[in-house]
This record gives sequence, C-alpha cells and structure tokens, in this order.
Amino acid sequence: MSNRSERRWSSDEAKDPPDPRTPGQRDRDRVLYTSQFRRLGEVTQVVGSHEMELFHNRLTHTLEVAQVARRLAERWADSKDLEVDPDVVEAAALAHDLGHPPFGHIAEKHLDDLLVAAKIADGFEGNAQSFRIITKLARRSDEHVGLDLSRAALQATSKYPWRRDTAGKKNRKYGAYHPEGADFDWSREGLTGPAVDQQTPEARIMDWADDVAYALHDVDDFFSAGLVPLDRLARDPREQAGFLQRTFDRWKDEHKTLLGTEQEYTAAAETLFSEFPTEPWGNQQARGIMSRMVAVGINRYVTGLSLDGGALVEDPDMRRELDLLKSLTWTYVIEAPALAAQQEGQRRVIETLLDYYVDCTDKNQFALPAWARAYLSNSDLVAQHSDESLGKLRVACDVVASLSERQALALYGRLTGHDAGSVVSSIVR
Repeated sequence: MSNRSERRWSSDEAKDPPDPRTPGQRDRDRVLYTSQFRRLGEVTQVVGSHEMELFHNRLTHTLEVAQVARRLAERWADSKDLEVDPDVVEAAALAHDLGHPPFGHIAEKHLDDLLVAAKIADGFEGNAQSFRIITKLARRSDEHVGLDLSRAALQATSKYPWRRDTAGKKNRKYGAYHPEGADFDWSREGLTGPAVDQQTPEARIMDWADDVAYALHDVDDFFSAGLVPLDRLARDPREQAGFLQRTFDRWKDEHKTLLGTEQEYTAAAETLFSEFPTEPWGNQQARGIMSRMVAVGINRYVTGLSLDGGALVEDPDMRRELDLLKSLTWTYVIEAPALAAQQEGQRRVIETLLDYYVDCTDKNQFALPAWARAYLSNSDLVAQHSDESLGKLRVACDVVASLSERQALALYGRLTGHDAGSVVSSIVR
C-alpha cells in the first residue's frame, strides 16, 4: 500500500530542525504562498474581475470553497470508516482553480479549441492545468519542479481523475495532460480497481464544497446586480416555466446525467422558488432574505454528504437544488446577450496573446517570463512532449493562462497599438 503522505521528490523528515507541521499542513501552506494563488484575485469567476467589488472573483470563491470543504472534512476527521484529513482537503480546495485562465470559461474553451486545432489532443482544461501547475510550473525548490505535494493532496485535487478521452464527459472534463502522465500515475498509486479513476473521499468533499459555494454565492451576486430575477421567479409562473425549459434543453444538449427525473427537478425548483425574495434587491427585506438564504443554504448543504457503508453519498434532493441554483447563473448571466460581445472580445485577446507567445518561444524567449524560459531550457521537461514545436505551444499556452485579466488586457493593448504603455512598466515578470 502506497503511503498517503509520501512526496515524489523529497522527505518531510529530512529537515533540521524538524518541521512540526503535519504533511497535510505543509501541503496547504505550499499552495497558499504561491504566486499562482495570489493571481486569482484578478481572474474572472463568471464576469470580469474589474466589474465591481460585489462580484466574486476566483480568489474569493476559492477561499469560500476552502472554508466549506474544511468544515465538511472536520465531520469525519476522527472517523474509523473514512480516511479524511481536513488540511489535505483545504489544500486541494485552495489549489483547485489555479489553472483557470483570464476571462474564465470562455477563455478555457477557446484555448482548448486552439490547441486541439494545432494537433495537441490534450487541448486545454482548467483542472488539468491546475495539476500541471502544482506538479510542474510552480516551484518551491531549486532542486525539482512543482510544489511536491503529498500523494493524498494530489488525489484530493483531482476532481476528474482520468486523462482526456475522445468523447463524452471524459472529453470535456479531465484531470491531467500527457506531459504530466508520470506524476498523475504516481499520484494514483495505492488505489485499486474502480477507485483508480474515481474521486477519493477528500476529492469528493472538495468537489461538493465547490458546487455549494458556486451555486449560492454567484446567485447572491447576480441577484444584487439585477441580472438574476429571483423576485420574478418567486411569483411569476411564466418566468418559472421559461427558466426550467431553458435549463432542461441545455442539460439535454450537454448530455448531463441527472439525479432524478425532470418532474423531480421541477418539484425541487418549486421549493427553491418559494424561498426566493418577492421584491428586487433594492428592497431592504429582499436583502435580508438573501443573506439568510445563503447562510441557511450553506449550513444545510454542508450536511448534503453522508457516510454510507464507508462511502460518501450525496443527498439527491440537495443535488437537484444545487444543479438548479447553478443553472440560474448559466441561464441569466452566462447565456445573456449582453455578455456575448464582451466574450467575443475576450476570445480575440486570448488568440492574439497565444500567437504572440508562440512566436516568442521561437524568436525571442527573453520576452517570456523567467519560469517559462526555465521550462524550455530543461531538456527533461521538453522531452515529455511528443514534438518540440507542440511543447513550445504548450508553454505559450501556460503563459497566457497564467496572466491576470489586468495583465492580459494591458499586453493586448500594446500588441495591437491601442495602448502603447511605457517601456519602464513591466507587464509580465
């Protein structure tokens, strides 16, 4: 049986004086102090991080996921039927969104399209990029790459513990690229049978916490901004029917696996609608109802995972409610016509920056950040790519995905001549 606390490159015992922290505490601290974690403060959660202070960004979302995940894990910290370390779960929650590029899902999809078109079958996926960061791109030592997290932490970070497949869910969501194959295989050691490509209990807890935070806090954001009409959904049957129809149609197009029938989801929606405020956000009573709904919701959904025969299982009623809450953001914000022009502009920014950095890998590597130059000069890392040119494209993609939105827009302005900037003002270091 492989050791959960084992690290691939180093030993926790090889310190003088000895480190008093547990392996899980070291994992948490290593993620917390990375520049990749700090960057999340200027990365989109759903809408631009520059919009206004009331919107969540990736950093506030990540901190909330970590808080919910830790509270969940603490319930089973002393269980004899389940091996759960709250520090490992918190480390995974802090790391789970490190790989998301500037501009959120629209950039993630466009980078994937661009890389697949260039014959990189792995494409781009935020979760796989997070795994690449913690195992290759982030550094805590000059002796090896990555954060050298424990096997347990790497497993807990893997929401989608498989490589990319050619179709279905495993084509849309996956946890590792080909160059990180050895790291990924090492992280799954000790798991046998079906467990090899299933979430560990700690990953399941982190994933559930991610859904809880996303569902509740984003709905709160966009109701307060006047984008999600909770008040109309609370009292207008036509609005309710329209929302449900759009939701079911989208889920069919996505081949989403539902936990129940459409009738059961409709019943869950009726329960949610009855809890929504009946007045718009500007009303003081509506604000109070929303604050209470979020607090009560988190408290309730924290109980949505239970232990049954040594396995964690989801409460089906709560899963349906979370699916519907998440659909509110998709239906009224992500699919909104007002966002379409902004998203087209963001795609152009991403494509321009990728072309620029691909050119830099060939002709001007000094324009790359130091960590990217170090990657390209490491023959062992470059050899893990099937082709040198594709390896350079992957590194160019790494650079684009590592930018904050402020950096991406500033660099795009310089490249297109829209904003010349200053020669003494460095954008990317």
